[in-house]
Amino acid sequence: MEQQHDFERRSTVHNKRNKIGVFLSKLKVHINTFISRTWKGASYGALFMTMFLIFSIGFDFHTGLGKGIDILIFSLLSVLGTFATFFIVRLIMRFIIKLPVFFISAAIVSVGVIIYTLDQFKAFENILPLAYFLAGAGLLIGGLFGYPLVHGFKRPSSIFMLALGTLITGMFFYWLFTPGIVEERLDVQQESFSPVSENPSLTGPYNIKTFTYGSGTDKHRDVFRENVDIETSSVNGSALIGEWSSIREWFWGFSDTNLPLNGRVWMPDDKGKFPLVLIVHGNHKMEEFSDEGYSYLGELLASRGFITVSVDENFLNSSWSGGLGGDINGRAWLLLEHLKEIEKLSEEEGTPFYKKVDFERIALTGHSRGGQAAILAAKFNRLDRYPNNAYKSFDYQYNIQSVIAIAPTDYHTLADRKIELNDVNYLILHGSYDSDLSEFEGDRQFNGIELTGSEDVIKSALYIDRANHGQFNTTWGDNDTYFPFTLLLNKQPLISGEEQRQIAKTYVSGFLEATLNNDNSYRPMLEDYRYALDWLPSTTYISKYEDTSYHIFSTFEEDVDVNTASTPYIELQGNGLLQWYEGELDYRRNKVRDNHGVYLKWNHDYSRNGSYKLSFTKALEDPYAFKKDSSLTFAAANVSEVEEEVFVDFTITATSENGESASVKLSDVMSMHPVLPIQHTKTKFYEEARFGALTEPVLQTFNIPMSTFIEQNNTFEPDTLTSITFQFDQSERGKIFLDHIGVNR
Repeated sequence: MEQQHDFERRSTVHNKRNKIGVFLSKLKVHINTFISRTWKGASYGALFMTMFLIFSIGFDFHTGLGKGIDILIFSLLSVLGTFATFFIVRLIMRFIIKLPVFFISAAIVSVGVIIYTLDQFKAFENILPLAYFLAGAGLLIGGLFGYPLVHGFKRPSSIFMLALGTLITGMFFYWLFTPGIVEERLDVQQESFSPVSENPSLTGPYNIKTFTYGSGTDKHRDVFRENVDIETSSVNGSALIGEWSSIREWFWGFSDTNLPLNGRVWMPDDKGKFPLVLIVHGNHKMEEFSDEGYSYLGELLASRGFITVSVDENFLNSSWSGGLGGDINGRAWLLLEHLKEIEKLSEEEGTPFYKKVDFERIALTGHSRGGQAAILAAKFNRLDRYPNNAYKSFDYQYNIQSVIAIAPTDYHTLADRKIELNDVNYLILHGSYDSDLSEFEGDRQFNGIELTGSEDVIKSALYIDRANHGQFNTTWGDNDTYFPFTLLLNKQPLISGEEQRQIAKTYVSGFLEATLNNDNSYRPMLEDYRYALDWLPSTTYISKYEDTSYHIFSTFEEDVDVNTASTPYIELQGNGLLQWYEGELDYRRNKVRDNHGVYLKWNHDYSRNGSYKLSFTKALEDPYAFKKDSSLTFAAANVSEVEEEVFVDFTITATSENGESASVKLSDVMSMHPVLPIQHTKTKFYEEARFGALTEPVLQTFNIPMSTFIEQNNTFEPDTLTSITFQFDQSERGKIFLDHIGVNR
C-alpha cells in the first residue's frame, strides 16, 4: 500500500516537472520568435532615432550657406555618418565575438574594477585613460608570457615572446618605480644680498622642555593616554562638523560632541612669559598621525623663545571610511578652543603653562587644510557668532597677531564667501611641485588680507620651485597622494625633504621674530628673498610682499576701461604692442583667482617701440606722492609661451615735471624669472586632465628706489613725477602680467 502511494506521489511530481518543462520550452520558443521578428526592426529603430537627432539639428544650425544647404549637410551626416559608424562597430563586434569568452570576461572585469577603484580613491580626474592603460598593460604582458606556457618553450616563437614579455615587464616596472624626469627650463641666478640679521633657522639660546596635554583616554597613542602630562577637557563640535560616522566613532572612541584637546608642546625652559605659536596639520589619513610631523619647527622655535604647540586634529582627517563635512570650519574653531584651554591652564598653579604665556603675542600656523584653518580661526576670533549657523556663539577675541599658511587650501567655506581679514601679519609658503594643491590657492588669501594702515603689519609670500606638498611634514614625506598612485608622480625634480624644511624653518622663524618680537632686521628677507639666499638651498624663489608703507594706485580691479587706473587723474596707454588687455591672472586649471591686472605682449618683428605708460594728469598727493627716499613698486610675472623659452627684460623710465627723464633696466635691480614648466606625473598623458596647464604664473614684487633713477640722471625730480613708462626694448619678444603699481614709502 505504501509503495502504491509512493509511486503515485512520484508520478505527480514527475508530471508537474514535465508541465514546467513544457511551459519553459514554449516560453523560450515565444521569446526567440519575438526576438527574431523584432530585432531587425529594433535595430533600425535605434539607427533611425540617431539619424533623426542629427537631421533635426540642421534646422537650427547656421553655416551661412543658406537654410537648404544646412539641412542637406545634416541630412548627409545623419545617413552617411550613422551607417559608416554602424558598419565599423559591426566589424569590431564580429572580431570580438570570435574571441574566447574567458578573455572577454577577464578584460571586462579588469577594466570595470580598475575604473571603479580609481574612481573611489579619486586618484586622477580623468581616470579612463589610466584604467585602459593598466588593463592593456596587463593583457599585453600576460599574453606575451601566456604564449610560451601554452605552446611550450622549445619553439623559437615562444622564446621570442618570452624575451619580449620580460623586456616589456622590466620596462614597465622600471618606469613605475623610477623617481621620474627633471623638467628642463631656463633659470635666472639671482645675486644674494648680505643678511641684515642672524640666520633665523639656527638653534636659539633657550633650553627646551617638552610635554603633552590631552584627554588621557586616547585609544592609539600613549602620549595622550597614560603618558599625558596634563589632562584636558573635551569640547562639543557638532555645530560645525557633520557626518561623524559610526566607524569613525568606533576607531577613536568618541563622537563630535566630545572632541579631545590634544597637543604636543615645546617650551623655552626659562623664566618669564613667551609668545605662543599653534601649529595645525592638514588632511591626511587619520590612521597615520600628522601632528608628530612638525617637531622640527617646535624644537627650533622653542629654542628661540616661542612656546610652540602642535595641535592634534587627526580625528577630523579623511579615512578609508570617508571624510567629514565642514571639517575646515571645525579645524579653525578647534584652534581657538586650544587657546581657551591653554589660557585656563596658564592660570592654574602647578601646570607648565602657569604664568608662561604672553597672550598679547599669538601666532597661528597651519599646513594644507590647516593653513586655511589658521586664517579662518583668525576670522572666527573677531566674530560673535558662527556665520554658517548663528545659533553657535563665539567668545574669543584673542590678540592673534600673525598667521602662517603653508601650502593652504582656499575653499569658500564661510557662507560661500572667500576669507577676508584686515590688519593681520600673514606669511604663505607654497611649492611649485605641490601635487596635492597644484594651484597656488593661498594667493587668494594673500590678496584677501587688507592692510588699512591702522596697524604696523606685513604680508609676505614665498613660492618655492621644486618643493612639494608633503615634505613640510616629516610624516607625510614626498607622497602627495596615496600609494600606489604615488608611483605615477614625478619626484625626480624635488628638492630633498631636509632642504624643504630648512626653507620652512628660515621663513617661519624669521617671520615670527619680525612680527611677534618686533625684530625689524628680519623684514628685508620677507620683502626680498635675496636677503635670505645664504641660508636657503639652491632653487628658484618668487616672492610677493606688502606692508603699510605700500600705497597702490593701480590694482586693475576697478572697471573694464583699459585707460583708467584705480586712482583718478592717472591715464593708462599702450603703444606698439601685439596685445594689451586687462584680465584675470590664470591658475593652472579653471579656478577663479580674484586677481586682475594688465597683459602686455610685444614682438620686435612687429614693433621695436612697444611701451605701456602711466601719465599723471594731476600731481600725486600723499600718501601716493613719490619722494627721494621712496620706491616705485609693482608686481609682475612672465607669462610668455613655455615653448618660446624667453628671458624677459625691459626698461622703466620716469619723467618729472621739468621734462627730465631717468631710465632703469629691470634686470639691473632684479631679474624677472622665466616661465616655470611643471610636470607632476611621469607621463604628460595624464598631466593636463589632472593638473591643467604646464605652468602657472606667480607674481614677483619689484621695488625700484627713486635713488636709482636719480643716480642715472641727477636732474630728475621724483617729487614732481608726471609719468612712468614700461619700455619693452630689452627682449625681442615676450608677454608679462603687470599688477599693483604704486609707491613704497
